Amino acid sequence: MRATIFRFSTYAKFTEKLQNTKFATIYNYETQVKPALNIYESMGFNEQMIFRIFKNRGLSLVKGNTQNDIEQLNELFKTRLNADAKQMRTILFKDPQILSHPIDKMKNYIDLFEKQLQINKEDILSILTTYPLLMRNFEINYEKFRNVFNTYAHVSDKQFGQVLVNTPFLFSFNLDRIPPNFRIMYNREYKTQEIQEVIQKTAEFLALKNHDLDRLLNHYDVLIPNKEVQHQLLINNHKLLLLTPAYMLSPKINLFKEIGLSLNQIGQILQISPNLFAKSVQTLKLKLKFFEKHMNVKIKNSPFFPQILEFDYWTILRPRLVILNTLENAIDNLNMSQEEFIKKYDCEQKYQELLSEAPTKKKIDADFMIRNYHRYCHDRIQLLN
Repeated sequence: MRATIFRFSTYAKFTEKLQNTKFATIYNYETQVKPALNIYESMGFNEQMIFRIFKNRGLSLVKGNTQNDIEQLNELFKTRLNADAKQMRTILFKDPQILSHPIDKMKNYIDLFEKQLQINKEDILSILTTYPLLMRNFEINYEKFRNVFNTYAHVSDKQFGQVLVNTPFLFSFNLDRIPPNFRIMYNREYKTQEIQEVIQKTAEFLALKNHDLDRLLNHYDVLIPNKEVQHQLLINNHKLLLLTPAYMLSPKINLFKEIGLSLNQIGQILQISPNLFAKSVQTLKLKLKFFEKHMNVKIKNSPFFPQILEFDYWTILRPRLVILNTLENAIDNLNMSQEEFIKKYDCEQKYQELLSEAPTKKKIDADFMIRNYHRYCHDRIQLLN
């Protein structure tokens, strides 16, 4: 297979071109390759998907290669996990090399998930569709990470299972960073039970560079000096642990300082509206500018502050306040569904005009979504239904 040269400028006429490769000289197209292609096509795979699988795991296109037989894996996931065709396509498209695992090993892995880690079928399937690369070198990685989490957080098997459910890409993290990050949490007087609680919601913060996590918690120490209150806030709003201090937290603190808020007041905002700190600083700037320039108010003095900043700018906040041109009953008006608002104020045409002024490609309004360790995002390609 290493000698096979297979490059397309497009995916058109995939099967015809496949017959003209060196691969087709090794295996009989009609009797060995075409039957496998028919299986993929019957599951709804298009040429792009099949090409990706061929490029990464060419032997899976050879019918009769039982170790890599798509039918066996499909049957296993369908029987044990109730996987449907779309979920199978997602798994295979994200990581065709999952076919390299002997079917008996895959059965053992599912047994481990179900019986030892006590993960239900739906969550196992969620793990596999989100990050099937978890299964690569699974036995080695599982032992290493399980030992570290047991040593530093004393998690049970069931708790570790929940860690994998909510952080399925755990094994892609730099393992060397994790023990020091656990120690940083303990040095901040986090109790073992608190650490267990937060890592079951997300273990992503353990992938932060050690000095970044330390600096991040330094910021929270300044904003919320009360350790008990701070710990509970971060446990309940775990996304706050995913913000790198230099690029995601400090700019927001500085932005609030620019409008005249003290660190104590910013700490209060953090407790009242923690989701604000997970939104992008660019969006926060846009909202503050809107209130100052269009509404001619200093929003920090409004009784609706800071909650009013949580509403989406382009689809809710801007169109509705432009139409009303007042902050009277603002929260009630912003909390309505779009249909209710339009009906109440008879503003269908104006509302749609304002919506049309939004950027064509709306950026995700959350800084934590751009973290470098979300390497699994490179496979965010639209799959066919």
